Amino acid sequence: MNAHDDTRAGLENALARAAEAETLLVALDFDGTLAPFTDDPADSRALPEARSALEELLELDRTYVAVISGRPMRFLRSVVDPAGRMLLSGSHGAELLLDALGDPDADTGLQLTPAQQELLARATALVEAQVARYPGAKLELKPTGAAFHTRTMADQSLCARAEQEMIEQFERLEELKITPGQHVVESSVHSATKGEGITAFMQATGADVTLFAGDDVTDENAMRELGPADLGIKVGTGESVAAHRVASPEELAAALAGLARLRRGAVR
Repeated sequence: MNAHDDTRAGLENALARAAEAETLLVALDFDGTLAPFTDDPADSRALPEARSALEELLELDRTYVAVISGRPMRFLRSVVDPAGRMLLSGSHGAELLLDALGDPDADTGLQLTPAQQELLARATALVEAQVARYPGAKLELKPTGAAFHTRTMADQSLCARAEQEMIEQFERLEELKITPGQHVVESSVHSATKGEGITAFMQATGADVTLFAGDDVTDENAMRELGPADLGIKVGTGESVAAHRVASPEELAAALAGLARLRRGAVR
């Protein structure tokens, strides 16, 4: 058995153990995890196999599904979960929606102070100027920050330089949170993290076992909140504290489908 087979077998065993949990929380990042990256972030959609697996899990007793993303809540509600059956955390933990638990009073909206609004405007202006310097680069404006995307740049050999310049420009703004990622440099005027989002969901559901999968640097904050009985899955390359790894969203979708089958048998 080669190293890849060892890794696959280890993940399959971990999924089987998770499926037997009394209460299971399946929490997932969106971009690069449930959905492949797209040139236009607005076009991103979960893979059909992943979507089907989540819908099957949502039908099962004592089983919760959550999406924890840097996307704004409006995108998560309209595109990711229009039926309102999932727990949602948007804007890197700054927005929480727990309606699926029947407790709307626990939801947290997003309100920026005047100082944060001014900081966001300054960060946005910096990204706009950087986009003008690098053809094909894009600005993504979020409720708490501005992101500089390089995946669509005309000259991909300049991506690293453009991203480093963006980091240096963001660093001039005090109180701005800066998070480099894969072909993106994100900024935020809010200090929340995905770790806060997953912690809120673990506490709200009383989960005995939590599975979390993510692909980027920001997801590591959530990975670090997992306990010994929980299951972390890194999607793609890069360093991670997760004990398990899959190569792509397609591989994760297959793993989720397997988990759904196992879980269906366990909760009967």
